[in-house]
Amino acid sequence: MAMNAEPEFSEAYFEHLAELFGEERAAWARLPKEEREKELRWYHENFNTPDDLAEWPPELDGGVGNP
Repeated sequence: MAMNAEPEFSEAYFEHLAELFGEERAAWARLPKEEREKELRWYHENFNTPDDLAEWPPELDGGVGNP
């Protein structure tokens, strides 16, 4: 398995997520990693949220610039 390869989960795992968190969150978890990151990036760019994908945390000036 490659270092950056996304792990594969069984359908039972996603069914369990749906039971715990709801079908909407389970459906989002089923998306490929690239699709999830694309959606997160869109939210960060359009709603000025801290960038969870940043290399550095917000308090170290990662994501949205700190005034």
